[in-house]
Amino acid sequence: MEYFEVHGGIPLKGDVNVSGAKNAAFPILSAALLIKGKMRFYNLPKILDILSFLEVLKDLGVDVQEEKDYFIIDTSKDISLKISSKEYYNLRGTQTLLGALVGRNGEANLPSLGGCNIGTRPIDLHIKGIKSLGVDIGWEGGYLRAKVKDTLKGNLVYLDFPSVGATENLIIAATLASGETVIENAAKEPEIKDLARFLNLAGANIEMNGSGVIKINGVKNLHPVDYKIIPDRIESSTYLIAGIMTKGDIVLKNCNPWDFESVIMKLREAGAEITANGNEVRGEYKEKLHSVNIKTLPFPGFPTDVQPQMMALLSTAQGTGVIIETIFENRFRAAEELIKMGANIRIEGNTSVITGVKKLEGGNVTAPDLRGGAALLIASLSSEGKSKIFEPFHIDRGYENIIKKIIGLGGVIERRNIA
Repeated sequence: MEYFEVHGGIPLKGDVNVSGAKNAAFPILSAALLIKGKMRFYNLPKILDILSFLEVLKDLGVDVQEEKDYFIIDTSKDISLKISSKEYYNLRGTQTLLGALVGRNGEANLPSLGGCNIGTRPIDLHIKGIKSLGVDIGWEGGYLRAKVKDTLKGNLVYLDFPSVGATENLIIAATLASGETVIENAAKEPEIKDLARFLNLAGANIEMNGSGVIKINGVKNLHPVDYKIIPDRIESSTYLIAGIMTKGDIVLKNCNPWDFESVIMKLREAGAEITANGNEVRGEYKEKLHSVNIKTLPFPGFPTDVQPQMMALLSTAQGTGVIIETIFENRFRAAEELIKMGANIRIEGNTSVITGVKKLEGGNVTAPDLRGGAALLIASLSSEGKSKIFEPFHIDRGYENIIKKIIGLGGVIERRNIA
């Protein structure tokens, strides 16, 4: 059994390079199935989730080659409808294969989805949207089966909630559909913009104006392009919080500060000094942090994927802070582990009340999921003494070279095994 051994109490200082965005890579790699030919993808994070997803693509008939600074994806061969790779069941990002396979093959057969156990993530919005494009779709024998009736046809689609996954699936499926598709109340996340940018470079006709309305005029075919994935705003936020909670001074390199502005604003409100300059952000601890209130919302609101990390930070801030989680109902799983370290956290439904304590104590904790694991790592780095974080594979799913990066900032961390 693996675990991270962390010696806390050391301020993180220095520069850290932000990796490519995992949540942008999933839909872009799926959308690549609409194209026949070889493509190079730069800034693709070499993390467990993406490497697993590439195995799923291989299973479908895609040729994948890893080079030093990029991956070559060759989609020239026929794409299979059968998914047998066990990696599929551990991922949530595979949901965008629905729109991709419908667009490429005219049909899809997808097993039920995996990913973090952070609450129900209904796929009904995906089904409703894809169905409106002229697709018969429904569950049968544990599979989501979809088949184009005659031809993919553009339509007006209103999403009851600005679902990121549903928006991505609709963009991908509508790209090669005939006519115009209009998505109203669409998600506005940076990863959606990156997907549209990639497809437009490949010959698609997608319009986004930031208002929540996306227009896709279908085209007959796409051509191969090389593409660089945007920096990961969640990784950026995580390291920024880690630097501040450990009373350090770090500089994020290769990041897009406008993509995580809501996090920057909350950290400033808590007392941190943060300066942005182009694609760099510096976060400095200047004084005792004080508590803030947070409500998670779709972009440009505060991201749910950074909520657990902020919970860790607030656990030693002065005063009492309140976090309201509106996206996932099971996103407070890290709280129980933080309490083991001395945090004062009370959960009331979708609300957590965090009263800051003077310090956290190192201890043995278990990562409950990806972002909860990141929260425990931040807490361990800032606490007194030694901590062991079990089931670190959750953290590996979303953070590239995390041990190397933390050591580069002066942190003391090691991956160990229990014999």
